[in-house]
Amino acid sequence: MNHAVERTVEQIHRLYSRNENVADGIVHVAGIVFAINASLWLLWHVTGLSVLVSVAVYCVGLLAMIGCSAAYNLMPHHRSSKMVLRRLDHAAIFIMIAATYTPFAVNRLAEPTGTIILAIVWCCATFGVVMKLVFPRRFEMLSLALYLGMGWVIVTVIKPLSMSLASVDFWLLMAGGIVYSAGVIFYVWERIPYHKAIWHAFVLAATALQFSSIWGEFVRS
Repeated sequence: MNHAVERTVEQIHRLYSRNENVADGIVHVAGIVFAINASLWLLWHVTGLSVLVSVAVYCVGLLAMIGCSAAYNLMPHHRSSKMVLRRLDHAAIFIMIAATYTPFAVNRLAEPTGTIILAIVWCCATFGVVMKLVFPRRFEMLSLALYLGMGWVIVTVIKPLSMSLASVDFWLLMAGGIVYSAGVIFYVWERIPYHKAIWHAFVLAATALQFSSIWGEFVRS
């Protein structure tokens, strides 16, 4: 059974060297520390019911993405739970994308625009989660396209969002999207050494940028 799991993992991604796994582990430990502290900091400092609830949704998405990624990527290949964690890891990305939109859509976009954006991203996230949980090794390119498409739904509301956010917070949000998208290059470029650690470093950097945007809008302001 364990050998079968190893073969399955190897069919999906190449096996990584010890140094590559150590590097990826360091990135994930940093991510876990960041996610926990960032979530506690936000929830402690935000005020107002709509802000608190929407930021709590963001924090759940953040912790789910970082936690599931760490559990999957740091789990030894021979463990039978590895493939289950892969499903959760990829599904959590959809939740994180939709969760990042939530504070801005609820508190910074006028109606009905905010509700429409929420409906679009959460419907896409639900579809993506079901797809990843039910068909974990199929539709990989569709999943990647859906990740990117959801991330850039923001361009449809870029004008009202830029007018409602502080300039620095708007550009932090956009910079995060750009860094996420640039990191995809390293996600698919598996032949490059340390590609997994580099990809996750891009994710962590992008997450920090967008956290800074949320912090600036709903705490600092």
